[in-house]
Amino acid sequence: MALRARLYEKGVLFSKTLPCRVISIGNLVAGGTGKTPMTIHVAQILRDLGYRVVVVSRGYGGQLEKTGGIVSDGETIRKGPEKVGDEPCLMAGRLKGIPVVVGSRRYEAGMVAVKSFNPDVIVLDDAFQHLRLNRDLNLVLMDHRSPFGNGHILPRGILREPVTALKRAHAILFTRSQEGEIPSRFDQVSGSLPIFHTRHIPVIRKYGKERDPFINERENISFLKGKKVVAFAGLANNDQFYNSLRAAGCDLLYTLSFSDHHRYDFTDLDQIVESTKSYNAEVLVTTLKDFVKLQTEFPWPVKLIVVDVQIEFFGDTLAFQTFITGFLANCRTT
Repeated sequence: MALRARLYEKGVLFSKTLPCRVISIGNLVAGGTGKTPMTIHVAQILRDLGYRVVVVSRGYGGQLEKTGGIVSDGETIRKGPEKVGDEPCLMAGRLKGIPVVVGSRRYEAGMVAVKSFNPDVIVLDDAFQHLRLNRDLNLVLMDHRSPFGNGHILPRGILREPVTALKRAHAILFTRSQEGEIPSRFDQVSGSLPIFHTRHIPVIRKYGKERDPFINERENISFLKGKKVVAFAGLANNDQFYNSLRAAGCDLLYTLSFSDHHRYDFTDLDQIVESTKSYNAEVLVTTLKDFVKLQTEFPWPVKLIVVDVQIEFFGDTLAFQTFITGFLANCRTT
């Protein structure tokens, strides 16, 4: 991985450049650091600042991952999770006014975005290691509790590439952070990079059939306090989701865990229903990422609550916006 990065740096391997500004949201490790909610957050910031924005994602697990395609034009979701993957569908639902495009070949997907929507800025979801496409700003997410895992590269550890890759970063965004705290010895590898601290706030986007999970309204997770709950999820780290439910004060009776990006079939749904009945749960809880893959008209035996994650900065919101706008103002223009 280090040699590959060096070959791109020296121009032996070539990167392509899009005719607009590009921001990459990525990480250094395998697993969930919160790239999807951060991509949503950054895209919304740029939209609200007046930029025309398009999100480009790989579309992992979808049928159009290799060929690419438009998920949403910012208003209408054109393709479902089977075609484009669960996370692009989630983002398309949340990002009103912001188109979403998928494709493992990010330059080609980016050109589709350019020709179709003429963006000022493209936000790349999970692209720190995608060196075939130049970007103006590399934002690297790191889990505050364990930024480097055990310090080893896959498969011995969880690092996707050596820590020296941080020299490509323009800023570090700690997720699940403790306010103002920097992990020990981190400054030895980060140099003078700007550092921002964020945390994940679980919120309820839907309960029952009466709410659309993609509308901006949300309910506090404290709604679950004292409720008897069965929960299921298919995330990179399901335990983090279950721990957030316990922290909300619910009585978590039983959990059903599936692999990341799991595609639910009726056997899975029957298992979830039977567990809900067996444990006499008051409510059934899942994540928004899982909900987009479910049969929405499925007859759940109790109220289904959908939980999403919202990004919150520790007093750095204005500073982060200033950093992004300053960087874009000083970088190349079309």
